[in-house]
Amino acid sequence: MQNQFLISQLAHVELISPKPEETVKFMRDVIGLEVTEQKGQSVYMRAWNDYFHHTLKITEGNEARLGHIGWRATGPEGLQQAVKIIEASGYGEGWVEGERGHGDAYRFQTPGGHPSEVFWDIEWYQAPQEMRSKWKNRAQKIVRRGVGAKRLDHITTLTPNTTKDREFYQSIGFRYHEGIYTSVAEKEMAAWLAVSNLSHDIAFLTPGDNVPRGGLHHVCYAVDSREEVLLAADTLIDYGYKLEGGPERHALAEGFYLYVREPGGNLIELYALSHLIFAPDWGPVKWKIEENPNSAWSDTNIMIPLDDKKITSGR
Repeated sequence: MQNQFLISQLAHVELISPKPEETVKFMRDVIGLEVTEQKGQSVYMRAWNDYFHHTLKITEGNEARLGHIGWRATGPEGLQQAVKIIEASGYGEGWVEGERGHGDAYRFQTPGGHPSEVFWDIEWYQAPQEMRSKWKNRAQKIVRRGVGAKRLDHITTLTPNTTKDREFYQSIGFRYHEGIYTSVAEKEMAAWLAVSNLSHDIAFLTPGDNVPRGGLHHVCYAVDSREEVLLAADTLIDYGYKLEGGPERHALAEGFYLYVREPGGNLIELYALSHLIFAPDWGPVKWKIEENPNSAWSDTNIMIPLDDKKITSGR
């Protein structure tokens, strides 16, 4: 499949929360994000070294779920080419006027039903004078509030058919890095893809036969070290939150991680030291589910911690 360089990075994720005030408070005071702006029923947030207006949008809704995924193109030409491919696939929905933080965007739904958009024009965050860093290449001064998350890392979704989502994203230039398969019939259960040098910008999971369309597993923010993940675990437990996985190390992608559920019900991952990939023809590395690729240390044979009662669906 032809690999075209059309998408540059994961720009933002919108989460829907039935408890938006509590979600914002958790993401600000415990995870350590900054509030950029509030408009209507939505609050726009970013980590201290995220360079855009926002990387997280929290919007009030009836249930915890994914609102949409925002991708930035590689430029005006990359945007137009990506739109042509999406339109030809039949998954396009059309152009919408730019909202807070970016210009006009082309909306689409993935084969798995995840609301998404791609755009080029972006609003770069401008720190007020008192928050400007001595290091001019940083978005702002370091924030050590709560966990002090550094930047948006990736999103992991739930889909009825990992293969269809993987092939769709490959058609717009994503590289297929790693995957999980069953031993019987080699059924594809999960895929990790990227446009950047990260191990993955997006991952797809099909952990069972009744996965809802548009499902969300988690949104991930990065910290710099495994020690910071361990300190995050101490912080979260000290403030009364239950860890839903970790601290531990993945075998696949190698990241040191933990999972926690924010008060509205969406799963958040904190992550450090995943491997970086520079070769354009690296992989894919294919794991069998029996190899327990979610855990580098544990003998427990699970793919991803998942409570069926807490699966968040799309709209």
